[in-house]
Amino acid sequence: MRRRWPVTAVALATVAVAVLLAGPVAGGGSDPVAGTATASPADSLDRDAAAPFDPGAAAPSAERLVSPVEVEGAVWPYTSKRRSVAGRTLALNVVVRGDADRVRRAFEDRSGRNWTSVDGEGNVTEPVWDGGDVPGPEWGRARGSARYTYVAAADGRRGQWVESTYQLGVGTYLGQRTHVRAYPAHVGNWTALQAHTEYWDWYRLRHTVTGVEAGAEVVERDLRDERFVDGLTREYHGHGGGGSDGWITVVEFAPAVLVGAALPVAVRRRRLPLAETLIPAALAGAVLGVRSAGVAAELLFPAVDPNLIAAALYPTLVAGPPLAVRALGRDRDPDRVALLSAGGLGAGFLLDFGLVSVQVVPIRLVVHRLALLGAIAVFAYGTARGDRRTAAIGIVTWVLGLAGAVLGVF
Repeated sequence: MRRRWPVTAVALATVAVAVLLAGPVAGGGSDPVAGTATASPADSLDRDAAAPFDPGAAAPSAERLVSPVEVEGAVWPYTSKRRSVAGRTLALNVVVRGDADRVRRAFEDRSGRNWTSVDGEGNVTEPVWDGGDVPGPEWGRARGSARYTYVAAADGRRGQWVESTYQLGVGTYLGQRTHVRAYPAHVGNWTALQAHTEYWDWYRLRHTVTGVEAGAEVVERDLRDERFVDGLTREYHGHGGGGSDGWITVVEFAPAVLVGAALPVAVRRRRLPLAETLIPAALAGAVLGVRSAGVAAELLFPAVDPNLIAAALYPTLVAGPPLAVRALGRDRDPDRVALLSAGGLGAGFLLDFGLVSVQVVPIRLVVHRLALLGAIAVFAYGTARGDRRTAAIGIVTWVLGLAGAVLGVF
């Protein structure tokens, strides 16, 4: 038998060298934080000597905040894995001045790009994507890993960590694409964006970020020639790190009357997504289904106590509408989902009254049904918007409304 120890030795030596080289480059993580001993090459841009990065601080200092010209408020020009500067990842690179809802509609209702769902991010390396336009039908909403940024008043006060409200991605999940996270400010009328290019690494089984500047360029090209954009400039803030070269793109939206005139054309051409068309049907079906199932069970099993049948079906009436809203309404237009939910449930109530031949509905019963409609609408709005607090208020109101009816309050 031929000895293969030279080949084995070479293989082991190669692995050892790779591990030694990977240590200082990767730093033991796929998402480097500038300012630590495990910084990536892109983090060498962090050369702000006047306001050094303190990875131990829970919130950034006022000197580390950026307030673009004519923007009311300030933002930490980075994102973070957690509500602390210690989790810093990529640099914010675009600020859009304008009403937050109009900014969101401009991206989601207007473009011809093919925006898809996203997950996570990896190392910042040299760009491997040329940043060219990727054709597609329209933008769509996306989900991704939670990332936070810090927003405060212009003087650095009243600051708080905020999570991205929505995300977009153009390209292919297992190929290369641009990923955008949006952070509407609670101070002032503007939205901060973190845009970067990335590709799927089959050996790492996750995405690797290839450029922050290239991501900003995609957003710039997409908005530059739109009628509702008054101006597009770049401002230098001087904070490096996270793939930033110290510049940030500032987009100025036109007054609301012009934006309103520019967007409805694209909105009218959009068809109502299938999931949204199913929302009213699902809610009305839950009400009518419980009624029909109860009557059918009573006829099929006359010896069974009807109260047992009611007890078995009642959980469907309690949990069915919220579960349907959560399944069909997540990451969709909040106003539309709330309206469809209330309308579908209201239609179910009216049809149910018709099935049992109710001629006159008592005022107390009307108040109860309206309370349930309001509760499901609030829950639907919070669910679609990704606002857990609003969704929680809605579901608590829903439960209290049902409990009040059972206990005889209504």
